[in-house]
Amino acid sequence: MNLYLILICVLFSLAIIDLIVGVSNDAVNFLNSAIGSKVASFRTILIVASLGILLGASFSSGMMEVARKGIFNPAFFTFDKIMIVFLAVMLTDIILLDFYNTLGLPTSTTVSLVFELLGGALVTGLLIAYDSGYGFEKWDEIINYSSAVTIVAGIFLSVFISFIVGAIIQHISRIVFTFDLNNNLRKYGAVFSGLAITTIIYFLLIKGANGSTLINDQQTQWIMDHTWVIVVISLVFWSIVIQVLMWWKKINPLKVVVLLGTFSLAMAFAGNDLVNFIGVSVAGLISFQTWAASNLPAGDFNMAGLAQKVATPSWILFFSGVIMVITLWTNAKSRKVSETEVSLSRQDEGDERFKANFVSRGLVGVAIGVGKLAETFVPKSWSESLSRRFTKSADDATTSDKDKPSFDLIRASVNLLVSSILIAYATSKKLPLSTTFVTFMVAMGTSFADQAWGRESAVYRVAGVVNVIAGWLTTAIVAFTTCGFFALILYKTGTVGVASLVAVAGFLLVRSHIVFKRKTTEEETSNKFLSRTVVNIQEVIDESKINTVKNLKTVMKVSSFSIKSLIIENKEALVKSRKEIQKLRAQNEKLHNKIIKYVKKIEKGNVAAGRLYILVFDLVQDLYQSAYLLNETCASHVINLHSPPKKKYIQTFNDLMKELGIFINISADSIEHLNFDKHDYLENQKNRLLLTINKKLDEMIVDIQADDLGNRMALLQTRILLETKDIVAVVHRMYHLYYEFVQHSVTTTEKD
Repeated sequence: MNLYLILICVLFSLAIIDLIVGVSNDAVNFLNSAIGSKVASFRTILIVASLGILLGASFSSGMMEVARKGIFNPAFFTFDKIMIVFLAVMLTDIILLDFYNTLGLPTSTTVSLVFELLGGALVTGLLIAYDSGYGFEKWDEIINYSSAVTIVAGIFLSVFISFIVGAIIQHISRIVFTFDLNNNLRKYGAVFSGLAITTIIYFLLIKGANGSTLINDQQTQWIMDHTWVIVVISLVFWSIVIQVLMWWKKINPLKVVVLLGTFSLAMAFAGNDLVNFIGVSVAGLISFQTWAASNLPAGDFNMAGLAQKVATPSWILFFSGVIMVITLWTNAKSRKVSETEVSLSRQDEGDERFKANFVSRGLVGVAIGVGKLAETFVPKSWSESLSRRFTKSADDATTSDKDKPSFDLIRASVNLLVSSILIAYATSKKLPLSTTFVTFMVAMGTSFADQAWGRESAVYRVAGVVNVIAGWLTTAIVAFTTCGFFALILYKTGTVGVASLVAVAGFLLVRSHIVFKRKTTEEETSNKFLSRTVVNIQEVIDESKINTVKNLKTVMKVSSFSIKSLIIENKEALVKSRKEIQKLRAQNEKLHNKIIKYVKKIEKGNVAAGRLYILVFDLVQDLYQSAYLLNETCASHVINLHSPPKKKYIQTFNDLMKELGIFINISADSIEHLNFDKHDYLENQKNRLLLTINKKLDEMIVDIQADDLGNRMALLQTRILLETKDIVAVVHRMYHLYYEFVQHSVTTTEKD
């Protein structure tokens, strides 16, 4: 018994970790509408969501049945074998969810749980069958086929239902309210808010009452018998209350709806998704308790009793809710996942997280064609009238990107309203609907209906949606196969396998935390650049020269390091430096996407400053391109085990890198201090470097013609010289841009 008691402790330790990594991913589901619309401070949003989680946790007891008997047939397993299934599921879940958190992609904890149970139970059951002299024909006794198909079909069907319902409701809401909320809210705000609040209360209270441990059967029956009375009273009451508050306190009723919707969605999330995190461990505890009371050996105790309805202790639900709340407040990975959905649903243009692909281009092309075809059947007067309803108000130029909402309160309200209804209804029917699928696709549907996916951004947004959905499908495949593999290891190795897999899971979690923290720090540093609301000339120059100097020194470091690694044939160092320059190049591309928005913020009339920024960033990309090609050439040569350069060329490259370092350092120093006293020296240094490179090229041509250099060596050394020549030319052009800008500024000042 002591061994299995330890395993139960391991299960619940894994459940706590699973709660942390699971909430980190699923917080996106109930926070994004409030965060994206800037309905309140982040602290206020978290307080509201926390209260919803604590209350919603009490609604999860009925959902625990899914983890015990919804996917597999417990009567096929003995206690010792079912513990293998539960351990494999929990280990797979925490590794898989943490991986998605680190990537910043929302995935479905419901899908992961369902397919982990399928994989773990199927593999373990088949191993039992083979040990008993049977074969694969026993699979239909292991898996609850009809139940599993219903659950899986419901999960994936929710993708289409959520998108369509969200799009329809948002389209109607936008026609009614338009983007001019101030005027239309006075007319329809109270009724809309009353209807939204009533709908939320109806589905959370009435439909969710059956699973709650806080409401007894008599109270539940009374609620069911008086459903329509409650609905009518609630609609009238809340409409009047909201209208009075609008007259008296001048409140925005949509803020009430969004905050209440956040509360309700957090509550529905806890009621529906808590099973994904602790359901398996609770099932393990119940199994252990029934086995311990039987006094039978673990291998002889059949788990058929697990199919009976058993109430989950309230203290477990409450304790789980507390852990979820703590995670919500402290875990930074949840913010990372939220960025994905908010960026895909924001109303205006901006930096796109995803690149267009052939699927997104094809879908957008088809949509444009269908749209043009539909226009031919719609009267022109109707089309123009509808277009006016979707005309957006001008942005406030004084609002920074950080403070600007990604979408307005109407869309946030619809997101929360539709998501709450679908999730709460599924919870009442004991269906483990994916809250991630629902909330994400509702948000995408409302974005589509709100015309947030314009011609300038559609291919990128659709590509993002396609990538996320592909990630969901990958989750199912990986969860099934990984859990099955873990179950095989545990079945064959026993205690040793448990210890080994727990150690592996712990290592992966610690490693991902370190990697995530490092990436977060880098992104925060990058995001500070070009983030000012309005900038003057001095700020433009300061930011530009800081970024330029950093890039110049980085390119010099990588180029010099590549040559040294080539000479000593250090392929690991070359590969590492290549990854570094790829990362820096990608970061610079992200900054490049912000340039146009940044130029808009520069003081009007400062054309020279805007031109400086655009040209410098373009030259930085050229600089990284040359450095990358130089590194790639050296790395390819060393990895393929070709001979190092001859001694005379090694000396040439060392001298060249030394001279290049002096040239870049002086150029960077001149730019950093905007001091061009060494202008003539740099001109001479540039000419001398280019002359040296040309001479070495001539010498190489002579050696090639004399057959002293083979093709591989000639190609290597030629590429090094040519890329170095390009670096010299680009650095000098960057230097000259700042030199001409300062000269122009001095001339303009003297004229004034």
